[in-house]
Amino acid sequence: MKIPHIFDEDIERIRELRNEVSDSKNIFKDKVSSVLKSSIKNKKVLSKQERKEVSLKILNDNKSHEIPLNKKLPLVSIIIKATHKNYLLNLLNTFSTLDTYYSNYELIIIHNMKDDLLKYIDNKKDVILVSCEDKSLTQAENEASHKSKGEYLLFIDDDTIPFDGFLNHMVNTMLTKENVGVVGSRLIYPELKLNRTKSYKVAHEGIYFREKNNLIETYNKNDGRRYYTADEEECEVIATSSVAFLVKKSVLMGVGGFNENYVEFYEVIDLCLRLHKKDYKNYYNPKVMLYHFCLENHDVDVFERDKKIFINTWNKYILHNLLKDKLYANYLFSDKALTVALVVTQSVCETTAGDFFTAITLAHNLKDFGWNIKFLSQHPSKYERNWYHLDDDIDVVISLLDRYNLRKIESNRKSLIKVAWIRNWFERWMKLSYLDDYNIILSSSKKACGVIGEKIDRKVYFYPLATDSTIFNEKLQPNNEYICDYCFTGSYWKSDREIISALCPDNIDYTFNLYGANWDKIPSLKKYHKGFIKYDDIPQVYASTKIVLDDANHVTRGWGSVNSRVFDAFASGCLVLTNGTMGNTDLFNGMIPEYHSKEELQDKLNYYMEHTHEKEKIVQEIQEIILEKHTYKHRATKLKSLLNFYIHKYTD
Repeated sequence: MKIPHIFDEDIERIRELRNEVSDSKNIFKDKVSSVLKSSIKNKKVLSKQERKEVSLKILNDNKSHEIPLNKKLPLVSIIIKATHKNYLLNLLNTFSTLDTYYSNYELIIIHNMKDDLLKYIDNKKDVILVSCEDKSLTQAENEASHKSKGEYLLFIDDDTIPFDGFLNHMVNTMLTKENVGVVGSRLIYPELKLNRTKSYKVAHEGIYFREKNNLIETYNKNDGRRYYTADEEECEVIATSSVAFLVKKSVLMGVGGFNENYVEFYEVIDLCLRLHKKDYKNYYNPKVMLYHFCLENHDVDVFERDKKIFINTWNKYILHNLLKDKLYANYLFSDKALTVALVVTQSVCETTAGDFFTAITLAHNLKDFGWNIKFLSQHPSKYERNWYHLDDDIDVVISLLDRYNLRKIESNRKSLIKVAWIRNWFERWMKLSYLDDYNIILSSSKKACGVIGEKIDRKVYFYPLATDSTIFNEKLQPNNEYICDYCFTGSYWKSDREIISALCPDNIDYTFNLYGANWDKIPSLKKYHKGFIKYDDIPQVYASTKIVLDDANHVTRGWGSVNSRVFDAFASGCLVLTNGTMGNTDLFNGMIPEYHSKEELQDKLNYYMEHTHEKEKIVQEIQEIILEKHTYKHRATKLKSLLNFYIHKYTD
């Protein structure tokens, strides 16, 4: 696989595509990452010409935003958090042009500056000063809020340069949206001398959360992304940057102002979350553009103290809502939807292990929710990791294999949801010492649900196999390569199968094809063996036959677990003859014709080949049941419902 040269303007989009791809082997991601690393290494710092072009683009983008000029402008109290003399003076000079677009404002400056600067500020007209020399920044913010006369409060750091019309766009969001909590801004790094790699890149477009070791972390949306022209529509965010945001004074006071337990960090995110809990909506407006120099002068001890308070206050709430947000792909608390990893024998289409095809068919339907899918393989390729090493973005693990030992998992996600899907080898599953470690247990056997549930004293959910009706249906035309009167699809692994003793194609006057691995080792069936059939070709096989034989093998027959071929064949318009009485009764009220001897199988084949009307009637009745209850769309919906129930019950 050759990855072409990446041009500068494509780097961010290629990075996004790399992160979006479900690449079980990581072949694509590794190659793209290598090229990205090389490209970024060579282009960390923009050239003089590039800086000129990007800065011009930023200015033109801002000019393209039509500035709303309302006739009646509400009074806004602009509260500047001042920490640097030169930046403060620069910001005040910028405000000298603010009257052109928004003239109804007052200035309040929170400061801990020396007398020389105070003399300059004192000469400014209508400036209110709030000292934070004897109080925390958060306390000073509350004091400034109480002293303000404005209907709206704009909090802004001094190391910013607002673009024309920024305040108009903020106020317009307040006036045109309902239940507004906070309005945030789009922050862009200007040309920086100390950190030149970030020059003219995005600094902030809202706050997101992620979990590590059961503790939440905050991160800035698109921090460090190369500048791009953003959509003009406002969007809801869970929290905004503290650098520049607008809030209605009555709304702020209505929730008690800023939480003074914080000294100078996290108080704005805390405010946004409290507003969110009160059903207010916080917005990010991409038209509100500011340069942000992002001066690093943080007191590490104070930061860690405030962070601890924030985690103690919000950790449980955010973890709960983070999972819900991902489950429904709301992209409010996180920039990612739910990531589900399915544990399989192998994750290649050439595998003979049926668990992968069951998993991948379910996965296709889970993707319709916007979820991300990964596979964890017992037999990984050289490009895959050990199946016990879980990436940090994995939220849910679904194991289809009893031999996957949960206690060997390596993950930073304490909130990882572990799901068992027991489809066969029921006795082995029940002996597992870690079975009860699963958060959700599913079983394709109704009998197993009862037996296992009683053994571990908890609910086991009935979750049969199913079909994908977009793949298996009657729209496909027969393929001459596969045309026959009846067939069997399945492999022989030297285990006892009833079909070997029951099937004698030599005595039946209809054409038969046998697909799967190792049937050439059975002398009586060898001449009918057509080789191993790829899963992708099975829909064409079923479209080219009339009757499909089902053989419930020794690990499923006594438990009533219905094989996928039953669902797929009926969905394709074929009649199925089965030896699985229990599963037939549990799912189809015994409506599927059964065989339990050589004579019975031969009689049923001859009867339904001759009585096509009865055959078609049974197919239609069973097909209706399957399409109404037993597609993987139904299974995906049920899984989502079970995950939702678990998240609400055990993480709330």
